[in-house]
Amino acid sequence: MADLEALTRIDPSAATGSSVMSLPGQFSWRYTLPENRVLKLGSEPKECDWAVPEDRMISRFHATLEWTGSTLVVTRRGVILPDYPNKPGNQIWFRNKAVEQCEVRPGEWFVIGQTRFTLRGDADVDPDALVDATLVQRQEERSRSELETVTFTNPGMLLKALEQLPAYLKVVASEPALFKQMLKVAIAALPKADAAAIVRVPPDSAITDLRVTVVEQNVRNPNAGTADEFVPSRKLVRRVVCQQRKSCLHIWSTDPSDFTQAGSSHHTLTLGSLHQQGATPWAICTPFQDGSQHALYVSGRLMNPAGREQKPDTTYLTEYQKFVEILVGLLESTRRTLRLARQVAVTKEAWPSNLRKYLDDPERLEALLKTPQEQDVTVLFCDLRGFSGFAEEHGESLSSAWREVQSALDTMSGAITEKGGIVAGFRGDAVLGFWGWPEKPADQIERAAEAALRIYERLSGRLLQRRCGLGVTHGRALAGRLGAHDLAVVDLYGPVVNLAFRLEEMTKAYGVGIMVSDEVATRLQTVDPTNRRWRLRGLGTVRPRGMKKPLAAYELSPTSAVTNAESWVTSDAYEANLAFWNAAVEKFVKGAWAEANDDLDGLFADDPAAKCFLRYMKRHNGQRPRDWDGVFTPRPEE
Repeated sequence: MADLEALTRIDPSAATGSSVMSLPGQFSWRYTLPENRVLKLGSEPKECDWAVPEDRMISRFHATLEWTGSTLVVTRRGVILPDYPNKPGNQIWFRNKAVEQCEVRPGEWFVIGQTRFTLRGDADVDPDALVDATLVQRQEERSRSELETVTFTNPGMLLKALEQLPAYLKVVASEPALFKQMLKVAIAALPKADAAAIVRVPPDSAITDLRVTVVEQNVRNPNAGTADEFVPSRKLVRRVVCQQRKSCLHIWSTDPSDFTQAGSSHHTLTLGSLHQQGATPWAICTPFQDGSQHALYVSGRLMNPAGREQKPDTTYLTEYQKFVEILVGLLESTRRTLRLARQVAVTKEAWPSNLRKYLDDPERLEALLKTPQEQDVTVLFCDLRGFSGFAEEHGESLSSAWREVQSALDTMSGAITEKGGIVAGFRGDAVLGFWGWPEKPADQIERAAEAALRIYERLSGRLLQRRCGLGVTHGRALAGRLGAHDLAVVDLYGPVVNLAFRLEEMTKAYGVGIMVSDEVATRLQTVDPTNRRWRLRGLGTVRPRGMKKPLAAYELSPTSAVTNAESWVTSDAYEANLAFWNAAVEKFVKGAWAEANDDLDGLFADDPAAKCFLRYMKRHNGQRPRDWDGVFTPRPEE
């Protein structure tokens, strides 16, 4: 695991003298890199995964990042029309050279504009805070309830800062953005603070481990103090987050006389230069009370000009401590809201597309899911052909094989949702969709037919060369939330569903792409009597495998060929040949097999569906069975 740390330092002189205006200060964030995922890096949060909005020398979308598990591949963005017609203006600097791409290892860094990006590995050790080696002169710990009793002597300034909260929170869509905006509020409301940061204790750290991660920081004056960079007190953060779980104020000593009085060798005078400046460092650290091991850390300096004997004023620090506690409470509640929003967004992805709108209407959704409803539905079942062997053949590269299957599943489910259907689920490399619940469109059968044709055209076309079979039926079914008590999904139950499975299965025997039941065919013939939208032909009376009730089955075809092997059904000869076909099938059904054999073999010898009838008659030596009732179960070629 590795983190990317961004540190932006904008000096006041550079901010005011540059033609590109930026706010002075020091800003940073540190995020964990996901493995084998390409991230966008830039200055515009709405366009990038990770953003540095303070650095105006970074383009809106400047580069891509990909962590491979051992190195971070950084690539400067090229021209992407129409949104990015030009390359980013500033180069990526790596090892003191301008590069288009670089591979960064843990401990190394690259620079864009005024921001240094450092790759932090597990073994990296953060710099020590100078205050951790010196003496804590004063320590005040207060719980949230104790801070509620503290009153503000000048509430106007703090209220003015809080008035900006709605504007700040309006642009918050993620946790990093929330942290960034809240730190702006802290810096604006606490004028005597030099820095504010969100810090975190790693969850896997031991008690003796002093690691502390600065997740986000905002430093008003980067040059304040003796250190080049803002470094929080690890001891203070660990005490607050891991032990006391309450807000704590520390004031450290810079006076040599304090060390003489303490008489301890555990502390050293590390802040002597601050004593000469009349500055005494302080920090407030307040933990989040949500179990996240985060805390809000605010630090500054008490100023007392050298030569004066009186102690600096510290009365405002208690009020600062209360305000920090208020901000932490707001952070906790907003984080919960963001987490809930994220959960809803993730949940929506797991729901059928055309049901997601009901998540915003919980009363309606609860009513829909409370009890399954018996409805007239139209069912579409689509199964890919040849993908079982494909998966076995590519068993050593399952991820690559799955990407191909996923592409096909996306095509199938996309066609269903585009036509207003519900994707009930995936059965391996097959998809089940339906129309008629919760909404009941009058044209549900036509929608299902259009979706089936679209799937067949996209998966069986000249580009993909993937074969598929589809079955479309219409009838009564139980629709809604079905399944076990602890695992229920939106699904269907009823014979009409099984029939769709069996019709799809029979497409292999007939050698056709789409088969529909007689109810579906009747409706389609009624709404399109001139065959402008689709074409139909009868395939006899069949008894699906495992079912007792026979039905008249039909092939549904597009009006033009979608494969290299053109059929007469999709050609200009459709109208002329349809009557001959229907007559031949009728002879087969009535038992006039000799005549049916002559017609099918003579007129439709190359037709896969005709071959299905011919195989069945040949299997019975051309003689119809004694109990022949015109119904048969078609079988694929052996």
